[in-house]
Amino acid sequence: MTQNYINSDTAKLTEILKLDNSIRFVGKIKNRKLQSFVRSANKTPLLDEELDNMPHYQASVKANMENMFDSSLGKTNWIITSKEKVKLITLFLEDGLLILSTEANGNHDEVIRKIQSLNVNL
Repeated sequence: MTQNYINSDTAKLTEILKLDNSIRFVGKIKNRKLQSFVRSANKTPLLDEELDNMPHYQASVKANMENMFDSSLGKTNWIITSKEKVKLITLFLEDGLLILSTEANGNHDEVIRKIQSLNVNL
């Protein structure tokens, strides 16, 4: 397991990373910035260095757009984007976003359920 931006969230993110073998990456976004993340050491990153931050930015933009509908439809719980090679999962937190990538065949419902059962304050 590799990690960057070491802070108090790293242990919690590592716990989430270990929940399911399909999880490739777990990060926390706050104020549109990636605060901390962990990445599975046995999975090769699919993006080069130049594109590496774009999914985090995209998650922030999508989350901001979802907020427009909160008063009519209620708060967004999560967003799933399914690509050919990965699934991108964004979970909405009180103070930011939890972002994950999983293998394309990963069971996103099961991953989300496992995270929710942790009852961890991120």
